[in-house]
Amino acid sequence: MVRQVNAFAGTATLLASAVLVSACGEAGSEDIGRASEALQKHGLSETFSTLGPIDPQGEFFQAQGTNGRSCATCHLPSEAWSITPRSIRSLFARTRGLHPIFNPLDADNPDTLDASTLRGRREGYSMMLSRGVFRRGGAPRAGAEWELVAVDDPHGFANLNRLVQWRRALPTINFPLGSATVNWDGGNSVGADQRAGLVNQATRNVTGGQQGAPAPAAVIEEIVDFESSLFTTRVFVPGVGRLDECGAEGSPELLALQEKRAGRWDLFDAWLDLAPGSCSHRGADKKRAQIARGQELFNAPKAPGGSCAGCHDSANNGTNVQNLTFDIGTASAQARTPDLPLYTFRNRATGETRQLSDAGRGQVTGLWSDLGAFKTPTLRALAARAPYFHNGIAETLDEVIDHYEVNLGFVFTAPERRDLLAFLEAL
Repeated sequence: MVRQVNAFAGTATLLASAVLVSACGEAGSEDIGRASEALQKHGLSETFSTLGPIDPQGEFFQAQGTNGRSCATCHLPSEAWSITPRSIRSLFARTRGLHPIFNPLDADNPDTLDASTLRGRREGYSMMLSRGVFRRGGAPRAGAEWELVAVDDPHGFANLNRLVQWRRALPTINFPLGSATVNWDGGNSVGADQRAGLVNQATRNVTGGQQGAPAPAAVIEEIVDFESSLFTTRVFVPGVGRLDECGAEGSPELLALQEKRAGRWDLFDAWLDLAPGSCSHRGADKKRAQIARGQELFNAPKAPGGSCAGCHDSANNGTNVQNLTFDIGTASAQARTPDLPLYTFRNRATGETRQLSDAGRGQVTGLWSDLGAFKTPTLRALAARAPYFHNGIAETLDEVIDHYEVNLGFVFTAPERRDLLAFLEAL
């Protein structure tokens, strides 16, 4: 078992090629210098694989179809195995928009895409470039409890017979501790069998996102084995140092040893009420105590019947062990930004209507009650992959907290907000 080191944080991200130092065994002094600078300024994440050294020639990293894409195209080690708008924009700049990630499958509107010019490609992939989202969707669910009665799509592609749903790439990490719900809406899930769901997802990605013939079963099994071996967390925070010191448990190795369970988060219990100067210097210990206070705010009820850990109940991971999805208002008309579509759904039985920018789980099940509901993702290495939520409507973790205050009635004082942010940035 080995670890792979990736430097990242917030809005400053290094591409995977610059930080695969321990995995590939070689790096130039410039790469090492960049990684060291990022460590001191932004922090560090690490990926721990239970299978041993990460092989960049493995099937996960290989194009299985016809369009040059692989699983690793949208799941970068340096970004907690997701991809951010910053990296997408970098790929666009370096290749003039000709990298395989830029495919009409994810264009704003493939019918009007002008892929022959740089300007046309930049305008045609604006959603990917601005918020790191990919186009999903299809015909409204047949036989659903709801019907689609109105569509407003600023890109002109969605209509009454075709939903367009913009989604971030979920990180392919920490699966053994997570939900069996695969994808934001559970569309690739196979009941409560997580592995079967991941096999389904990988299989469909090859024939869909990679536009290939069905991959051999052995290839799919290798991809799923690899994904299931990855544990990623933040391990270093500027001003604090390592997150597994002084009794804390903020490392991917320790996460890999943990059993899947529902319960309170206890990563930083050893730092609760830590006396300044008792672990290291006073400033670092004050920051450690702040992270621990943030952990307790995350665990504690903050609204009638609600808490952060209530939905993110997979202890020290953040998904939901009951495989539940939740409507927290991220697809509501109130949260919609001008570049997202807006759909009007009508309940066939009652005539009630709802306006949403994404049908969420309701497109999979056809249930009225599932409209606008989504999976809770792992929260580890969260700082690596802004923007947040399924559609990237929150650019910062501060905006994430704002959303919960507005939509779920959570209330945080200014000091509590700082404590909670310190905790989230240490995950």
